[in-house]
Amino acid sequence: MDGSNPTVPLAFDLAWMAAIVLWLGLVAIAWVSILRSTHARRGSAFWWCLFVLLMPISGALIWFVAKPRDSDPDQRTSS
Repeated sequence: MDGSNPTVPLAFDLAWMAAIVLWLGLVAIAWVSILRSTHARRGSAFWWCLFVLLMPISGALIWFVAKPRDSDPDQRTSS
């Protein structure tokens, strides 16, 4: 035995753990945004949530770019 540690270095473990936590946070924020969207039908919300889950980073980023924009709140109350 040469005395080396066969386990993965701690920094590598911490980096992967941070990446996973950031990904889960991004997915959770995207899901909340999808489910709160007033323009998304329930069927399309399901498919968007599935897309965000299956496409780890790009799915959430695509949602944030492609999501329907809410209209101006002042215009909604004036009619």
